[in-house]
Amino acid sequence: MNSGTNLKNKILITLLLVVVGGMFVYGSRVPSESNFSSPFVSVKTNQKLSVVIVGDIMLDRNVSRRIDKLGFENFFGGVKDLISKADIAVGNLEGPFTTFKSITLNYFSKELIFTFDPKHAPKLEELGFDILGLANNHTYNFGREGLNMTHDYIRNAGMFYYGDPFNKEELSVITAKNGISIGFVGFHEFYYTNFDKIFSEIETLRPQVDILVVNPHWGIEYKKEPTKKMQEWAYKFIDLGADAVIGTHPHIIADIEEYKGKKIYYSLGNFAFDQYFSEETMTGLVVKMDIEKDDKGISSIKYRDISIKVDNNGVNMAQ
Repeated sequence: MNSGTNLKNKILITLLLVVVGGMFVYGSRVPSESNFSSPFVSVKTNQKLSVVIVGDIMLDRNVSRRIDKLGFENFFGGVKDLISKADIAVGNLEGPFTTFKSITLNYFSKELIFTFDPKHAPKLEELGFDILGLANNHTYNFGREGLNMTHDYIRNAGMFYYGDPFNKEELSVITAKNGISIGFVGFHEFYYTNFDKIFSEIETLRPQVDILVVNPHWGIEYKKEPTKKMQEWAYKFIDLGADAVIGTHPHIIADIEEYKGKKIYYSLGNFAFDQYFSEETMTGLVVKMDIEKDDKGISSIKYRDISIKVDNNGVNMAQ
C-alpha cells in the first residue's frame, strides 16, 4: 500500500471519529426523559407544579390554647391533605417563633404582641408547609432577637422564609421543583419605607424565575375593597414582572381582580386565627395554582379558590 493510500485512510478514519464523537457529545446533553425521533431532535413532556398559598397564620392566644387541647394534628387535620399534597405550600406567619413567654395567653391582656411556641415550627413543616412569609406587622413583636430566633427555627425545621418587617433584607426566596422555578417577594405596607427595594427586587428576580408571586401585607382590617394605593401598588408589581399578587392582613377575604391577565387577591383572610366574632373572619381562602410548562416556557396557570373554616374546632374545609 503506497503512502497516498495510507494518507487517505487516515483522513477517512479521522472524519468518522469526529462525526461519531460529535453525536455522542450532543446526545449526552439531552435530558434523559426525552424521546427521540432522530439523534438531533428531542421532545420534552410538559412539566407541572402545584402551589398553595394561605393567609394569616397566628399560633398564640386562643389558637395556642386550642392546639394544646386538641393537638396540633387535629387542629389542622381538616386541611392536611390540601397542604401536604401540594408541591409547594406557602403561608404568612403572623408573628415570631421565640422562647419568650406569651403575653396574650393572659386572659386579661389586650396586648397584640405575639410569640409562637418553637415546637410548632417543625409541626408546620410536617403539615406540608415549605415557605413562610415574614413581611408583616407582628414578626418584630419581640425585636431583632425574636426575628433572629424565627429565622433559625424556620430553617431548623427544614423550611424557607422570605420578607422583612422593614422591607430591608431577605425580601425574597426562589425555589424550584418539577423543572419549574418560582419566586416569592414579601411586601410590608405598615413600616412605610423601603418600598423601592421591593420594586427593585421584583425586577431582579423576574429573569431568574418562571413564575413570580408578590405577597403584600397591606390594607385596612375587615375591609373588602382595596384602597387606591393598594391598587396602584398591585398594578405596579405586575408592570414590573409579577405573575400574581396575593395579599394578607385585613383578616377577611377581600376583592379579587385581574390586571393585564394577571390575578390580584387583595386578601386571603385568616388561615389560623382566633377571631371568632364574625362569619367573615372565620372564613379564609386558600389559592391553588396549577402551573404547566413546556419547551417554550410557562404554558398555563390555572387558579382554584378553596374556602376554609377557622373556629374553635380548628381549620377545616368549608362545607
